[in-house]
Amino acid sequence: MGQLNRRKGVLVTTAGIVLISPDSLILRMVGGDPFTLLFARCGLACLTLIVLSLVLHRAKGIKQLYQLTRAEWFIAVMFALSTTLFVFAVMNTTVANTFVICGVGPLFGAILSRVFLGELIATRTWVAAFIIMIGLTIIFSGSLKSGGLAGDCAALLGALGISAIFVVIRKHPEISMLPALAWSCVLVAIMAFPKAQLSLLTMNDWSLLLLLGLLILPIAQALMTLGPRYITAPEVSLIQRIEALLAPLWVWLVLGEVPSQSTLQGGILILITLIGLAAWAMHEEKRVVVT
Repeated sequence: MGQLNRRKGVLVTTAGIVLISPDSLILRMVGGDPFTLLFARCGLACLTLIVLSLVLHRAKGIKQLYQLTRAEWFIAVMFALSTTLFVFAVMNTTVANTFVICGVGPLFGAILSRVFLGELIATRTWVAAFIIMIGLTIIFSGSLKSGGLAGDCAALLGALGISAIFVVIRKHPEISMLPALAWSCVLVAIMAFPKAQLSLLTMNDWSLLLLLGLLILPIAQALMTLGPRYITAPEVSLIQRIEALLAPLWVWLVLGEVPSQSTLQGGILILITLIGLAAWAMHEEKRVVVT
């Protein structure tokens, strides 16, 4: 039964990552200003997340939607901020930069867990942090020349926001993520609405945004919240690295956006380090279980 649950966790997590990987491509194809994209993207996603919460939790769904705990409200606010920063990053730097930088979120989460939860950090994590800082320095130095520094900074802040969410989830594993995600979309939509210019969107834009907001985004998020129930955090972290490879690939294939040399150098260094860190942690967890 344990092996079956593990396979289920790997399957749903991978499906969620693959499903959400064209997110940045669709945002680039639609274009427009970030406020319009944020309102349409999150406003539509909110509707599906509410329906999913009601379907999955049935009678408890309505109660969970309007009786969020303080921890759940914190997650909703931080996820709203991280979503806003992510969209700004995608529109102001390369997709490769955005996903490589956002990928360091779990590492920041480990460091924040040490500060706020008192959890010990293995020596390998500090070594990985040092290597990743070198990789980020290479990427940021390239953006100074190309003009994408603002987008890189937004991606880094978004990664910090996601890492803060990881810390809260570790402290409160009983949290139901769907209501918090739904409210995060509501907060983003309210913030973006005054400056959104929906009249500028074409029928083709709306078809892409409906696909993203009603199907891709909420279903992918729901799948990714189910994964950690069946597999370990290192395994989730390892699978999440797929998005950092797929998202730039879609943009390259469709729009021809080629990552810069500094992005490739720093990104490869960061991805190899994160994959190695997750693989090492998985090996140690299996060794502990065996003994």
